[in-house]
Amino acid sequence: MTRFCISLSTLALVAASPAFSDTLATEVWAEWQAQATISGQTITATETPTDSGLTLTNFISSFEDDDIMTRGVIDEIQMTENPDGTLSITFSELYSLTFTFEVDEGDPPGNIELQLRYEGLDVRVSGDAGNRIYTYTADRILITDGAIWGGGSEPPTIDLDMLMTDVASTYSVTGDSPETMRFSSTGSAGGMQMALEVLPPPDETGRLKAGMVVGAIEGSSSGTFSSIAALNQVSTELPEGVELSGTTAYESFALEFEFEDVGEQFAIAYSNEGGSLGVAFSEEEVSYDISGTGMQTRITAIDLPVPVDVSVASSEIAFAVPLSAGDDPQDVSVRLAYEDLTMGDGIWAMMDPTNSIPRDPANLILDATGQIQLFVDLMTIDPEEMTGPPGELRALNVSELRIGAGGAELSGTADVTFAPGQLMPMPVGAAELQLSGGNALLDALMAGGLVPSDQGAFVRGMANVFARPGAAPDTLETTVQFGADGSITANGIPLQ
Repeated sequence: MTRFCISLSTLALVAASPAFSDTLATEVWAEWQAQATISGQTITATETPTDSGLTLTNFISSFEDDDIMTRGVIDEIQMTENPDGTLSITFSELYSLTFTFEVDEGDPPGNIELQLRYEGLDVRVSGDAGNRIYTYTADRILITDGAIWGGGSEPPTIDLDMLMTDVASTYSVTGDSPETMRFSSTGSAGGMQMALEVLPPPDETGRLKAGMVVGAIEGSSSGTFSSIAALNQVSTELPEGVELSGTTAYESFALEFEFEDVGEQFAIAYSNEGGSLGVAFSEEEVSYDISGTGMQTRITAIDLPVPVDVSVASSEIAFAVPLSAGDDPQDVSVRLAYEDLTMGDGIWAMMDPTNSIPRDPANLILDATGQIQLFVDLMTIDPEEMTGPPGELRALNVSELRIGAGGAELSGTADVTFAPGQLMPMPVGAAELQLSGGNALLDALMAGGLVPSDQGAFVRGMANVFARPGAAPDTLETTVQFGADGSITANGIPLQ
């Protein structure tokens, strides 16, 4: 997937590339070549000056690493200088992109071609040197399968159709050199859909099918141009000043995947009612945030006795982690949230055939921040040279903990610190915990035969020792204290 994105960046280089000087056609073409060199690509074309600009024919881009070589071809690119000082860029109908890779040692390399076409594409360059703006719109962008060859045997059959509609984007660049240039972009699409089918060669069996539909999409990104170039290079160290960030939000998403073969069958269907994704990466920190609402998942397979149906009203996974060593502790955060999770009747029938456990939706929420002391840069760690841990936890604050299922819920908060230099981190501080509905759930488990009566009685007794009754019926509360001497107590009773 990474190589596919790098290859498609060639089209972005052509259609939305930053520039270093005036928007004259010959200067823009020189800028594209310079940028390609910086990012590890090579681009060539036959140049023909015209009265209004420049024509590029047989445009070829190439990128190669240890595993895959990509080659993009556009028959013709027209650069037209407009009276208002802007530059219009048009392309021939087809952009061909070929991936070449090793299949088996000693056999010819395999080749897979993708073909990109567009309708109503309009690309325009404006602005001054050091502050360039690219705008582009397209009614439709279509990616389809092309030729497949090589590999020493007959290749599979791949049928791919991917369509984006109502595409619009603005791409701006500040700076006048590759070392200082920054970019920012905003874009949108009315929607995207994809259909894929893969069939093996005639002497083999099986079939793979996949389909995807995405609603309206909006996104933005920013960073340094040198950071994009760094992603195309293999290095054990991050270049100085690396900085990239991006966000994407969409109205809906649906995916279907199915695999069939002799004696085998697997299918998954997933959908949601919208979500977002955010990523930021720099020398100092990496952060990630993905969320969705109204999620529905269904999994079927020959080996599964019943379909697996799961729904989640909302979910979020987010974290921020420092990457660089520092003299002082640095902030870290994590959030994990799954709200109103429900399972299908088939799963419940296997787990609880007597219908003893309440079918209340389950919840899992953890929201925590902390501080860690890093001794080495995480991106340059060599495991063979490490003589100790890369860092130590200094503080942990849990602002929200909520785990609920079967009508019971455990909630709480915590605030602890950790002294430096400990082989086994020992917290100092306290955690406040509350349990509601625990006795009712325990009664249901024992009534359904899922927990033996003697074990249930033992659990109930221990809970009453280490916790105290809360203000509401069927609630328990406790305070867990972590002492500086290593002691641990719950409700005043020593645990250690």
